[in-house]
Amino acid sequence: MAVIQKALGVCWGVAGTGFTYTGSATALNVKNNGESYKKSAEVSEMKDGNGETIGLVVRNPVEELTLRVYPSGATLEAANTNNVLPAIGDKFVVTAANDAEVAGTYVVVGCSKERTIDNQVTFQIDVKAWSTDLSATVS
Repeated sequence: MAVIQKALGVCWGVAGTGFTYTGSATALNVKNNGESYKKSAEVSEMKDGNGETIGLVVRNPVEELTLRVYPSGATLEAANTNNVLPAIGDKFVVTAANDAEVAGTYVVVGCSKERTIDNQVTFQIDVKAWSTDLSATVS
């Protein structure tokens, strides 16, 4: 269904429009159902003799993205084949047509699978990116 906005334009929906997974899972064909994006860094405070903060050292910036996705396929058999979580440490590339901040190359740092009696299987995939691309496997 198309989204029609009247009188006020707002950001709507999810940004992650595609995922390229390079890793050990048999397949990762998923549809995005939600995401959370966060930037953070380590911060050290420099204080004067009275304990007041007079300076900061900001280092080791990271980007964290939590994806809520569900496995899919052209057939039920294909969807069942795609019901495999990515491996921790594997490279994960996100394409985001409407949000350049979310798009990028990440490393899988956590994932989980949820099954219920009345809904599709849902994965939560936690990925992280540092200022230096750490996604390459060193041999």
